[in-house]
Amino acid sequence: MKEMMCEMMKNMKPEFMIEMMDEMINSDMAEKFAPKMMPKMMPKCLNNFLSKIPEKEREELIKKIVDIITSKYYNEGIDAKYVKGFETDINIKGLKIASKGGKGSVGDKINPMDLFLSGLCGCISIAVGKTLEDLNIKGEVKVNGTVKKSFEKGCIEQVVLNINVEVNNCNKSEEELREIILEGSKKCLISNSLKCELIKNVILKRNI
Repeated sequence: MKEMMCEMMKNMKPEFMIEMMDEMINSDMAEKFAPKMMPKMMPKCLNNFLSKIPEKEREELIKKIVDIITSKYYNEGIDAKYVKGFETDINIKGLKIASKGGKGSVGDKINPMDLFLSGLCGCISIAVGKTLEDLNIKGEVKVNGTVKKSFEKGCIEQVVLNINVEVNNCNKSEEELREIILEGSKKCLISNSLKCELIKNVILKRNI
């Protein structure tokens, strides 16, 4: 039976399969079985096929999954529960993250410092992007950064932010643009609250 179904599915057109699955998802049967199947099937599907989805579609899928989770559980707020050692379970409006931080942090886990840095990058990107938007300067803003921390001193010593801006058909000079970008970045409340050394590098690219 299993082999026969697999053979049938192999011969089906993708459009027909999508249509059939859409109908199944909206059925009473799906309402009964999906809650039992999803915890087992979704992790397997994501693990096996996520990397095979084209980049742009993959990004949209991940954003949709996160948006669905946070829109349904936003009342949960933000908190963290200690597990053991350097491990903690972080809850961001229903989005649960198994995190490993401190000296026990590892590359394949999101650690609390990653969340801090991503929030800072997000804040700077909004501050700069909105500034350019208000001046009718069309472009793309992407911010990344690094954190230099000292466990001996028990603090963050330095934060480096790279503000990558690609502008289109702008008649302002490079110097003017850099000044606008740096001034815009000062509207970020998170960076304004930091007491450590903060370095902002503006990487500018112009498309004419």
